[in-house]
Amino acid sequence: MATKEEIVVQAKKIMDEFVSALSKVNVKEKFGAERKNQMRVPSKDCPDSAEFRKRIFRNVPKIKDDYFIMEKKEW
Repeated sequence: MATKEEIVVQAKKIMDEFVSALSKVNVKEKFGAERKNQMRVPSKDCPDSAEFRKRIFRNVPKIKDDYFIMEKKEW
């Protein structure tokens, strides 16, 4: 059975390989999401710490002005 640390390392490797593959895709369309107001209300159950935010942002391949840069796909 894999330990928690081994699982984290494997998951990070998979994410890095996926991000690398996505970075090779050419996107001709410009897109984004602009919101005037935040639609979500912070939950008491959601971790609200700087460490949580850092961990999430480490897994995001592109960040601009403290926001994720997302891709648009049609499935």
